[in-house]
Amino acid sequence: MKKYLLLLIPIFYYKNSILYFSLEDVLNLMMIVICLALLLKRTTLQHVFHWGIAICFVFYFCVLYEKTIYFRGFLNVPHQYDPNRLHSLFNTFNGIPLRGIIQEITINPSLVSALYQIFGNVFLLMPFAFSMLYFKWVKSYRRAIGYSMICTLTIESIQFLQNVYYCLFFPGLRRSVDIDDMILNTIGAIIGISCYFLWSKFENRFRDRRMIFG
Repeated sequence: MKKYLLLLIPIFYYKNSILYFSLEDVLNLMMIVICLALLLKRTTLQHVFHWGIAICFVFYFCVLYEKTIYFRGFLNVPHQYDPNRLHSLFNTFNGIPLRGIIQEITINPSLVSALYQIFGNVFLLMPFAFSMLYFKWVKSYRRAIGYSMICTLTIESIQFLQNVYYCLFFPGLRRSVDIDDMILNTIGAIIGISCYFLWSKFENRFRDRRMIFG
């Protein structure tokens, strides 16, 4: 099963965790490898282009995991438990649609930084949605949108639970939980699905021409 050789990529990506044996990094690496193995089980790589897209996806998945749900501080000895710190949880939570986007643009002193944050959230699930259709992990655009929404909801839920833990034990660590991230992620997923739609049209036209002139 040559496709499982792609699991060497996250091992290379987190090679420092293996060299210096950071148990926290090793456990995160195991989570990444398990998730990728489940996806690769449903993936068929028939030609070089498939392999190229798969390699890019594995690197992307490593970055996606690291930037969103990477578990930090859970194996360290926690600080003194203090439930009174939970009030700060609301400072990192936004449940009002578009408020976070407006604040990012109006309050952030650097427009470039604000746009980077916004478009970063839009791009976050674009490759994932594209890959779901490209590798036939799902069979319809509707399911691709549905799974993308589940994915972004899962990410935000995990980040919220991480925030609860950080507020109680590690006040120096925190993550932001924002409904606008879910909105932007979903928009990005729709863009990724649109990219696949255009790609499939181009691929079909190219195949038809090759059959005519071949």
